[in-house]
Amino acid sequence: MTIRVLIVDAKPERSQELEQAMGDAGFEVVATVDEQQDLHAVVERLAPDAVIIDSALPSRDTLEHVGQLGRRYPKPMIMLAEQESPDLTRIAAKAGVSAYVVDHVQPALMRSMVNVAIASFESHRALKGELTRTQETLAQRRSIDRAKALVMELRSIGEEAAYQYLRTTAMNRRMTIHELAQELLTAAGKR
Repeated sequence: MTIRVLIVDAKPERSQELEQAMGDAGFEVVATVDEQQDLHAVVERLAPDAVIIDSALPSRDTLEHVGQLGRRYPKPMIMLAEQESPDLTRIAAKAGVSAYVVDHVQPALMRSMVNVAIASFESHRALKGELTRTQETLAQRRSIDRAKALVMELRSIGEEAAYQYLRTTAMNRRMTIHELAQELLTAAGKR
């Protein structure tokens, strides 16, 4: 499968060279756009696999715009710059840039650079998804534990009996234990 890339560049004379390098590396350049265009609309319409931003020295505004784009349309983003700045590198990382490369890369290295950025992005996204699922599970567990404590107090029963009560009641009402716990806590005003 050919990887589809979008190039964002303020200077068309540079972007032609980058387009050629990307084509030589085996990528499909879906479009080259100016950084002043509505990048959200372009990314939504073209759905590239990766976005390459070519900027002589990216401004903080450009990096903020890239960050907003990444939050709305998560894609691997590679920033090509002519100069390095530790501050801009940190800001670029916070904005969601997968790779910050100083100077232009030769076509032979372009493929591995983009592939590594995509793999890194996917790995990071998978970890974020796992973290979110874990946080949701812990929140559900806390609700169940609070509901179990409420049942123990109201019915003067032990922990195991309270859990069995929640489990049986949830099954009889065709709901999850978490849903029942939320209902009980809401009714008791302990959400």
